[in-house]
Amino acid sequence: DAAPMLVQLDHASEDARIAEALGAGVDAVMVDGSHLELDENTRWTATMAKLAHAAGASVEAELGKLAGEEDGLAVALRDAKMTDPTVVARFLAATGVDALAVTIGNVHGKYAVEPPALDWARLDAVRAEAGDTPLVLHGASGLPDSMLARAIGAGVCKFNVNTEVRDAALRASKASAAADRDVLDGMSASVDAMAAVVEAKMRAFAPGRGACLR
Repeated sequence: DAAPMLVQLDHASEDARIAEALGAGVDAVMVDGSHLELDENTRWTATMAKLAHAAGASVEAELGKLAGEEDGLAVALRDAKMTDPTVVARFLAATGVDALAVTIGNVHGKYAVEPPALDWARLDAVRAEAGDTPLVLHGASGLPDSMLARAIGAGVCKFNVNTEVRDAALRASKASAAADRDVLDGMSASVDAMAAVVEAKMRAFAPGRGACLR
């Protein structure tokens, strides 16, 4: 059976862009106020959540600031960027968002070490404070299936995967170019390579592997 598909605006921090996407009929928005101080993030996220809910869309927010590809941070700075479990319940109650993206050592792009060092105790603490709100893990590229299963068991219900998909497409494109294949053949090979990664991830995320709460 085909999996249901939804369209979400990711990492949106501009009111106008969010309103435009909602007007276009997206199913969900990730309102990213993680660059703001906590109180301002809370107020802005609550406003955007009301706007999205009025349009029939669900809302994901983020607490903590996800590092980029350069994730070799000093310990103090790394901890400062992570989700603080003690503010989770208050943030969720004040904003009314439908899902919460957490920062537990996950990064956008490629991890500096393998396997990645994720703070599972922090995730468990966030889970305890979040009630039945689904959790989201960005930067899931490069995480082994055992870590994905551990995250699912702690209530992570959505993973964002980008780098692995793009890398597969790039490798296929380079191989096609090296073989002097037609550009359309190269495009087809890239699509097939991406599809294989997506299928593998969907199997890893399949229901029954963990305790997604809703």
